[in-house]
Amino acid sequence: MGFVLLSERVASCRSIFVFLAVLLLACGLETLYTLVLPSSGAPAIWLANGFLLGFLLIAPSRWFPVYLVACLLADFAFNEGWGTDLPFGIILALCKLSEVAIAFGLLRGRFGARPDPARPGALIRLAITALAAPVFPSIFAADAEFYLHSGAFTTVLVDWYCASALGFIVATPVVLGLLRPHRPSLQMRWEFPPALRYFGLLLAIVVLVFSQTRYPMRFLVFPPLLLIAARRSLVETALGVLFTAMVILGFTRAGHGPISLLAQAGILSQAEKLRIAQIFIFVLSLCALALAAGTEQTRRLRGILAKREQRLRENEQRYRVLAENSGDAIYRMALDGRRLYVSPAAAVMFGFTPEEQVGRNWREDVYSEDWPDVRKELHKLGVGYDDIGFTYRRRCKNGSFVWVDTRVRAVRDRESGNVREYIAISRDISQQKAVEEKLNAANTALATLAATDGLTGISNRRVFDEALEREWRRAQREQASLALLMIDVDHFKPFNDFYGHLAGDDCLKRLAATIGGSLHRPGDLVARFGGEEFAVLLPGTDAAGALELATRIHDAVSALDMKHEVVPLGRITLSIGIASDGPDLFHNASALLRAADRALYAAKHEGRNRSIVTTIDDPDGTKDHNTANTR
Repeated sequence: MGFVLLSERVASCRSIFVFLAVLLLACGLETLYTLVLPSSGAPAIWLANGFLLGFLLIAPSRWFPVYLVACLLADFAFNEGWGTDLPFGIILALCKLSEVAIAFGLLRGRFGARPDPARPGALIRLAITALAAPVFPSIFAADAEFYLHSGAFTTVLVDWYCASALGFIVATPVVLGLLRPHRPSLQMRWEFPPALRYFGLLLAIVVLVFSQTRYPMRFLVFPPLLLIAARRSLVETALGVLFTAMVILGFTRAGHGPISLLAQAGILSQAEKLRIAQIFIFVLSLCALALAAGTEQTRRLRGILAKREQRLRENEQRYRVLAENSGDAIYRMALDGRRLYVSPAAAVMFGFTPEEQVGRNWREDVYSEDWPDVRKELHKLGVGYDDIGFTYRRRCKNGSFVWVDTRVRAVRDRESGNVREYIAISRDISQQKAVEEKLNAANTALATLAATDGLTGISNRRVFDEALEREWRRAQREQASLALLMIDVDHFKPFNDFYGHLAGDDCLKRLAATIGGSLHRPGDLVARFGGEEFAVLLPGTDAAGALELATRIHDAVSALDMKHEVVPLGRITLSIGIASDGPDLFHNASALLRAADRALYAAKHEGRNRSIVTTIDDPDGTKDHNTANTR
């Protein structure tokens, strides 16, 4: 026990040292960009914030104060080194910490206890957080600059916002990729040379493209970085993105690179030139990291499928060995199908003694439904084939049927070449067929599992997306109406917080069953759209019919009377947005989804527990809409 505690303490201290080293490196790079590059101004990317966010998502909560204090002191020291006065330096350091705190609050609940940037949707959430977190701190910093130093409010606001957002999207994936608990194993030593070749190619192209100011070749940076994303790991891709971002910003600020062409031509100012470079790096980072995450997910799925297929092959091989060792039934048959000889193994396989089978026509024991296929194969013997094979169900003495695999070979007279008799070898493949049926059943179950939401048991988002596109195309082809209901559980987060996650899960299950029970047509589809949102797709239904169904759903949920003591009404209610696409409209499936989502937003905005109907040709929501009675 003491050894385990000591190991944990050593690992924690090591992580702190790693954090301090990375933080020192980040501040050093920012200082380098500030002091060395000509006319640099404020840093174009704040790496320290991105690294701190990554460590906070990884580290135990007990180490948060250490990381926050270290970053606060580093920011303060950096501001002092830059010549910032004491009050303004403290304000800037607190604003940067508030950015990290906002980003941490947005991401912690989504990433969970095991942050993994390769998980589906993780990169999108990180990008949204990178764009959203710096908004208010950048405004406060710009206000401080304006009131304390009479600085340009807009310039400081844009500089701060762009540097922070870029730091999050570039630096955070590096930490998450390196320190995630279940990261893929590192490459072996003999695989390092290929990695060095990839990074050498990236270095050569990035330096070549951004060290010259004659040709607009900035998009040549994409291929080598995307190549690393497709061939190497997510960690290497994140490091490549970080390296590329620093090189591009350095050369651009120094007046080199294809982006500087626009500044030299007088089209862009120096500040605008830097904005273009930051936007370019942001897009480049998203593309590379998204490809790397997809590649890693594909590798994981392939590994899982390979293990499952290996287990299935092992099971099938086991059954094959059993079937081969059980013995084969061997027959000599006349040209008219009568058995002339039967081996003893046939008695074990079918229950008939050899004496009971000799003299009988073997066709009498073929299952009637299999005879047409068997007859097609026998026809080959009549047209010159010497060896054929087929499978069929063979009758046993007890009246049952077993699957057999039979090979028939023609025995010809050596002198005349005419067929004298046939030799047939039958093998019991009932076990093999059973394995195939199990495999088919497993595949069917897997397909069903992939199409079902694990919590509620209804269709999942992927099935809904496919059905929406399919039904919209059918409605367009048949000139029929198509309606969509977007349903959201009112005040679900307070319900979850008050009653607990198990009660929240049970609530979603009951709501899913209630919504599904309100549908009476086979073609209607209810799916879990995400979180506490559901979607109902109604082919051949106009807005009036969809509103009628929404009213039925409201009544059914009201009848459930699920308590919700946090809200004034005291029970669970729903907000429903309704959109319908008629034969005279037919914009596209995405437009129908957006219209329903706007209607849902309007229902929640107007007080919840109601249904709002909007039309697909009402993009701004300015037209009249119908409102169901509030429950």
